[in-house]
Amino acid sequence: MNKLRALSRDLADRFMVPSEQFDSWAEQVTLTLIWKPAEQGLHMGDMRYRAVIVIARFADSPGRLMALLASWLEVNDPGREDHTLSAPVFEIDQITPDIADIELQLDFIEPLHLAESEDGEINAFGKHWAFVPFDLWVAE
Repeated sequence: MNKLRALSRDLADRFMVPSEQFDSWAEQVTLTLIWKPAEQGLHMGDMRYRAVIVIARFADSPGRLMALLASWLEVNDPGREDHTLSAPVFEIDQITPDIADIELQLDFIEPLHLAESEDGEINAFGKHWAFVPFDLWVAE
């Protein structure tokens, strides 16, 4: 759930809210198995999940939050339209005219890759494989 971690870190840093006012988690996690050979190993499957980010007592502009989210998605999650991911949903509970609790929900898909390894813990297709973090699979 690298995308959720990265987005959460980015938003928490930008809004500089105390940790007790910020929370994030994943739900509705599914795995689509693909088992497709790739240049450096095996594309095992795609993990799809709903990311939930909550900012309590949010006292900034909702428009700024939306713009920061949109720009983060443009840079860090290109191709969302290829997976027909739904638009982000903002649930806003207005506490006072200037303060609201905000819950942001959006879907992510992250590929899962394996690399052949003699001492790998994953057995498939008569071979041993090791899990490879997605960051190692960035095209150059």
